Amino acid sequence: MSKNQSILEIKGKQQLEREVLGAETPVIVDFWAPWCQPCKMQGPVFEAAAKDYVGRIKFAKINTEAAQSLAAAFNISSIPSLLVFDRGEVIDARIGLTPRAHLDVMLQRALDKHNGVGVLAKLKRLFGRGAATAPG
Repeated sequence: MSKNQSILEIKGKQQLEREVLGAETPVIVDFWAPWCQPCKMQGPVFEAAAKDYVGRIKFAKINTEAAQSLAAAFNISSIPSLLVFDRGEVIDARIGLTPRAHLDVMLQRALDKHNGVGVLAKLKRLFGRGAATAPG
C-alpha cells in the first residue's frame, strides 16, 4: 500500500468504475504486486510524479495479487504495468519499469488529450523552451 495519500489503492470493481472510469481528470493506474522487484523500484517514481501532478492527474494503484479480476479485466500479464485513462478509455500504456522522463511524457500526453491541446500548441511548447527567436 502506498504511503502517499494522493495515490488511491483500488480494491474492487465499483471503486474502479467510480474513481478511474468515471473520473473527470486523466487517471494513471500502476498494476503491481508486493513480490515484484521492478514494482518496488517503480513505486518511488510513481509517488514522486503523483506529488508533482496533484490536482491535474489522478494516481491509482492496483495490487494484482489482491485484485486479480481487475488485472484480468485489462489483460495485465506483466508487471509493473501502467495504464492511462481519460474519460473511461485507456489512452496510453507501458509495460515494465518506466523511468520518470517517460512517465512525464505519458502524463503530458494525457493532459494534452484531455484538454484538447493540438499539434501547434505542442510544437510551440517543444520549440519554445530555450529556443532563440529570430528578430523581426
